[in-house]
Amino acid sequence: MEHSLGKDVKLGRNVKIFPNAFIGDNCRIGDDTTIQYGAFIEHNCVIGNDCRIGTYAVLRRGTRIGSHSVFGSLSASEGNNQLGDHVTVHTQCHLTEGIEVEDWVFIAPEFVGANTMRISHERKNIPLVKGAPCIKFGARIGVNVTVLPAVIVGREALIGAGAVVTKDVPDFAIAFGAPAKIHGKVPEEDRYPEELYRKFLARRSSE
Repeated sequence: MEHSLGKDVKLGRNVKIFPNAFIGDNCRIGDDTTIQYGAFIEHNCVIGNDCRIGTYAVLRRGTRIGSHSVFGSLSASEGNNQLGDHVTVHTQCHLTEGIEVEDWVFIAPEFVGANTMRISHERKNIPLVKGAPCIKFGARIGVNVTVLPAVIVGREALIGAGAVVTKDVPDFAIAFGAPAKIHGKVPEEDRYPEELYRKFLARRSSE
């Protein structure tokens, strides 16, 4: 089966779409981006230039991905999410609705983000209150990490494998454990140049 395109889809130059991919109405796909086999992209999604959307990845409505980013095979964005430039979301990750991921973030396989502290599931006496995590510029998330609702993972923070992040993590902190605790700071030689961060801030302020 060839791929399927909805209404008013705008494709940039040299976009490569593999068979069995689905792209919904009003999506915009940037130049030189690849949509791999079986990817499912719902309506009103925006993907920048030079991106790769992996095999059987799912992007729900309103997902926005910047340029030079990877969204891995079998990963899912639950919609209304914002991912920046130069972001890598690896295989089998779950990005809860409303999450924000800034530029130059790396997320290893089996990441899970949550967006509500109380699971109401049709219990009318429990209000559904949502608040998704935010992962700041340059943060690195190890394998099998869970980040709870409304938690902020700071700029270039490093989260160790298997962590359960229940509280905000400061900029440049190293955190791991369940629940995650601070165990040091990312060495200066392991950080991105300050100029790169300033470029990110300039781009954000112009949007």
